[in-house]
Amino acid sequence: MELFSEINSLYYQLMTKVLQTENPAQQQQLLDQGGFKETPFEMVNYLKDNEEGWHLLKDQRSILRNTPQPFPLTKLEKAWLAAIQQDPKFDCLGEPFDLEETEPLFDWQDYQYFDQFVSEDHFDESYGNILHFLLDSIQKNQLVSLTYQSAKKRVATDHLFLPLKLEYSTKNNKFRVIGKRKSTSGWKKVIFNCSDIYQIDQLEETFPDIEQMNPQLCCIVCELKDERDALERATFHFSNYRKILDRLDSSLYRMTIFYEKKDETELLINVLSFGARIRVTEPNDFVEMIKHRLVLQQQLTKKKTSTN
Repeated sequence: MELFSEINSLYYQLMTKVLQTENPAQQQQLLDQGGFKETPFEMVNYLKDNEEGWHLLKDQRSILRNTPQPFPLTKLEKAWLAAIQQDPKFDCLGEPFDLEETEPLFDWQDYQYFDQFVSEDHFDESYGNILHFLLDSIQKNQLVSLTYQSAKKRVATDHLFLPLKLEYSTKNNKFRVIGKRKSTSGWKKVIFNCSDIYQIDQLEETFPDIEQMNPQLCCIVCELKDERDALERATFHFSNYRKILDRLDSSLYRMTIFYEKKDETELLINVLSFGARIRVTEPNDFVEMIKHRLVLQQQLTKKKTSTN
């Protein structure tokens, strides 16, 4: 059974906004910006005033006389939100929901994460203040002065820093901020762990002329054989990547995954976890990395066998 009704899905939310537009240009812009890649092609035809349409628009205007009202939260949705609020990271980034005395749908402590590093951030109040401070500086494009001391250094250092992007690592359970640090030779790209920032102050200066961070984008092309729910697991496993999925036959799919260069090692490990059900066809350098990893794994297995 689905946890939530599909009335909360993106298509329903988009249609609610479409019914409040005044002309086709606004409708097209809304579908282009707020939907999926295929949304404009899928929905535009149904918005036409013809026999195959949904008859929600007449003369390209909404048939509704009153503005659509938001749906009230169900008991199940409130229970879900109450459970989400238990996440220690929630207080650092979000405001608490007004849920009265709703019992959480599940206990956050019931979940045990594997394949994570032991060291993780402590999401206390001071940590949350730093995150809010960084987010505010990113939105305003303002410089900050911060004091930073990594675990490898004994002495704290002061930096003039322009934060550009806040990033969360699931494997590390840590937040880090990407930006540019002022040095004697100019502005250099750096990554600071938020847990190692001890003091931060916002400055008045803004730098709209500084070039923003343009990550190096790459992609791989895979052939996915849908056995033992491999397709469902892959779409969930790679949900944090932009991807294109094409069906080749009844059980074979071609999946193109787009990723940033810095995430290449993590993507490689995730691909290898699917074994023979995923075969990377291009690019060649990624295929060679897979071969190299498999050779190392085979050598390690032989070494363990001979030792025993």
